[in-house]
Amino acid sequence: MRGITLVELLVVMSIIAILAVVGYPSYQTYLVESRRADAKVALRDNQFILEEYISENGITPTSGQVSLATTSPNGFYTIAYTRVSDDRYKLVATAATGTSQTSDTGCTVMTLISEMDKIYPVQCD
Repeated sequence: MRGITLVELLVVMSIIAILAVVGYPSYQTYLVESRRADAKVALRDNQFILEEYISENGITPTSGQVSLATTSPNGFYTIAYTRVSDDRYKLVATAATGTSQTSDTGCTVMTLISEMDKIYPVQCD
């Protein structure tokens, strides 16, 4: 008779278990890091709306003068807008409570400042 012995079956199952134990945390990290794009999209979309307003009116709008997104497209971040001065503003994306992004070390809060035109911290961009 030909077939698979119990030892062979246990060896294969052990190899699969080891691969799963090693691979799953890496996959979780990949998911968290890839979801940063959700915040970046929201920040850049809001930036476009603000810059268009400034271009047309010559002044940074108050929060009631423009319609900005308050959550990212996939809901992983909440977005806050602050008018700093007549020609400056700040957009802040904060990981939404109850999402996996709250465990994204160093990138739970991402900021876009108008005069810098970069998202901070830079390791999140």
